[in-house]
Amino acid sequence: MTNSTIDNIAHTNKLRHIDTRLKVIFAVTTLLITVASTSPIPPILAFIIATILILFVAKIYPGTYFLLLLTPFFFGFVSLLMMSLFFGYGSPLYSFEILSHTFVLQKEGINMGMLLGTRTLAGSACLFFLALTTPMTELFAGLKWLRIPDVVIELAMIIYRYIFVFLEEAQRMWLASQMRGETNFRTKIIVFSMLASTLFLRTIQQGEKLFVAMNSRCYDGETNSLCYREKNSKINLTALYAILLFEFTFAYVTIMTQNMAFI
Repeated sequence: MTNSTIDNIAHTNKLRHIDTRLKVIFAVTTLLITVASTSPIPPILAFIIATILILFVAKIYPGTYFLLLLTPFFFGFVSLLMMSLFFGYGSPLYSFEILSHTFVLQKEGINMGMLLGTRTLAGSACLFFLALTTPMTELFAGLKWLRIPDVVIELAMIIYRYIFVFLEEAQRMWLASQMRGETNFRTKIIVFSMLASTLFLRTIQQGEKLFVAMNSRCYDGETNSLCYREKNSKINLTALYAILLFEFTFAYVTIMTQNMAFI
């Protein structure tokens, strides 16, 4: 998944022209309530709602969305597996033996793993909702409207930009090594270690060039983007109240289902 792909989706989806502030309020509030939940039910509901908005309202291609979900799904599955085997006590559900070592699936561990896994998926879905429906410049402007400190926004913009510079540089160096015919496994390990050290040095050099370039342009800690200069129109109160009503309802469901478990 490349930077250009995500940016293209953010500029062409059906929720592109919805007020960024509304999307930020919805995604961040839902994320916070999900993290605070003590039951897997609210995270599952949040994941379903975010997925519906992404796929059926924003009309984003399902393959792209599910490809992004592979990483949080993997970590959620690993968390469920590890907690099921090594957490909890007194309520064994199933045991099996591998290499003379007995593993026991505990009820408490499975419940903890399901809670952590569903939180991971729900939180990722909320963030993907923002990333896939809102161009990054508008997202940073929305964060500025929420009074996020300027230094945090500036750092986020620089980090976002140079993540992809870093990846492109790594890909270019790796392709160059492959074109030299370095196919032996041992040689690949040696080349990979050399590439990692060289890439680290080039990253430092890119950072120094950026620092010099920004100082040359009289950078004073704030990016004077046209998006920031535009006057913020009044927020749609009807949509805002609808979002707040949803969030209060979601918080109420979270409170009513606290400590509930599937097992």
